[in-house]
This record gives sequence, C-alpha cells and structure tokens, in this order.
Amino acid sequence: MIERKDLFTIPFYKKTHFTGSYLGMRYRIERTERPAAPDEVSENEPENITVLKATVFPGPYCFDVVPEEEKTAMEFPFSEEGIADACRWLNKQYEAAPEKWAKGHI
Repeated sequence: MIERKDLFTIPFYKKTHFTGSYLGMRYRIERTERPAAPDEVSENEPENITVLKATVFPGPYCFDVVPEEEKTAMEFPFSEEGIADACRWLNKQYEAAPEKWAKGHI
C-alpha cells in the first residue's frame, strides 16, 4: 500500500515531479496548470488553476515511453489535502486491478 508519507510535500512539487511504483503499477505526481472552469473565474482569480496531477501506468517502462492510451490520470487540489487524496486514489487504482499491474512487476 502506498502511504501518504511516501509522496513528499507541496514544496517538493513546486520544483519537480515524483515517480514511484507499487507492485508493478507505476505512477507520477506533478504540478500542472489547467484552464479555469467558468465558475472558477472572477476578476481577482487567475485564468489558470494550479493542480496536482497523478497518473498511473503499467511498468516496467518509464512515463515518457508508455503510450498515452495506457495512462490514467486524475487531478487534485494543489495542497497537502490534495496529496492525501492522490494517495487514496493511487491505492484504489491498484486495488481495482492488481492483475493488470502484476505484469509489470519485476
């Protein structure tokens, strides 16, 4: 099981991304921006929203060479709570199909 303490803190993600694996399931967590939805925009709010993006993909290959259609991603708030939510989501992704990930387990 992936634990929250394994995923670092917000200052880390302000500088770089993190990759890890769990029993053949590879994952990447990164800071990214997306366009704000109409209900998220106001005069004082930016047009882009900073989010934490978690992506899972099968091993044993790295993120850059795995085809996009084999990746599943979810966005979370760029906050400590968002990291905790991403951790729960990563574990659910593994639990939903452990046999899928076992193929990439070395």
